[in-house]
Amino acid sequence: MDEKSITVASDQSLRFKRRPMAIAAELRPDWKIGAMLLILHISSRGGKSSLRRLHILNWALRSSKNRAEFEQVREHQQPLFSFQFRFEPALGRAINLAVGEEYVEWVGGNRLQITPKGQRWVQQEREFLERIGKDITEGIATEMITVKIV
Repeated sequence: MDEKSITVASDQSLRFKRRPMAIAAELRPDWKIGAMLLILHISSRGGKSSLRRLHILNWALRSSKNRAEFEQVREHQQPLFSFQFRFEPALGRAINLAVGEEYVEWVGGNRLQITPKGQRWVQQEREFLERIGKDITEGIATEMITVKIV
């Protein structure tokens, strides 16, 4: 890591050290890939979707506020234009990685389709979560993260 020092007075100095910066979970490509695979598997006909549709559903997943607004539009409680979404560059990067990892593929030049490898990923995640069910209670979670000094 880079370190810089600045002398403030003849006997004092400030030291600056560059530290790694945390990236919010919603910006991490692996989280975006997972969300995209779930959208394609659960919410898409034939496991296919346009890029435009993926961006809309990705934006809806970002927060509870976005979900509520999206559902109001979907249920015709609000006009279509009231759900304002953004094209998120992080989703574009995740798509490129997912194509490279062969979880999805472009079909017809403008649609993404989940591949058998992507389907296996979704199935493995589903099986894992179904296997553990609701067995991990708050008490167990607390025990797992509590530091025990021996």
